[in-house]
Amino acid sequence: MNPDEILAAKSQVRRMVARVLVQMPPGRVGAASVAVGQRLAQIPSVRAARTLMAFLSLPTEIDTWPIIRWAWHAGKRVAVPRIEPGPAGRDVPLRERSMVAVLLEPADVSGVAAHPAVRPGPLGILEVPGAAPLPLPEIDVVLVPCQAVDRKGNRLGKGGGFFDRFLADPNLRADRIVIAFQEQLLDEVPVAEWDRPVRMVVTDAEVLTFGNL
Repeated sequence: MNPDEILAAKSQVRRMVARVLVQMPPGRVGAASVAVGQRLAQIPSVRAARTLMAFLSLPTEIDTWPIIRWAWHAGKRVAVPRIEPGPAGRDVPLRERSMVAVLLEPADVSGVAAHPAVRPGPLGILEVPGAAPLPLPEIDVVLVPCQAVDRKGNRLGKGGGFFDRFLADPNLRADRIVIAFQEQLLDEVPVAEWDRPVRMVVTDAEVLTFGNL
């Protein structure tokens, strides 16, 4: 497929999966999130990680808050993504902005939105403003969100490209694990040359491991 055809195919898959996710009952979301967390806790690289990077989930994503709390209780540091603004006085399109990892300090609160350091960022995604970026070599495992993922480890994001650019940084040597609902796991997703595959996919029903770097 040419680039325009790939973009069109990606948009079609995103819309298809979005329809499934918005119809998912709350009980299904909670049960799937617990199952994913239990599977993650058995993965050697996750258990051994000193610093785990986890995204702050949206309502149609696996709930990462229980995973974050488990990591704190296990003595791990937790990093979360933050989309950086452009240089002062310059309006930089979201597609050109970089993403960094910042530490999320432990807090005994009911959910991530109640964390005192967390605020809504670009696109309404929760993040930690003001914290210094964490050096990428210090991150041991990155939990990666997706709109869809396939059985070869190819990931389809939501279209911003933030995680693809982040994962492409040669200083990041962390294990890359997509966590997703089983409904997001497809036989194949459209892929462009800049898309970054992951090493593992963990859903509420199965764990897939690949040779991707």
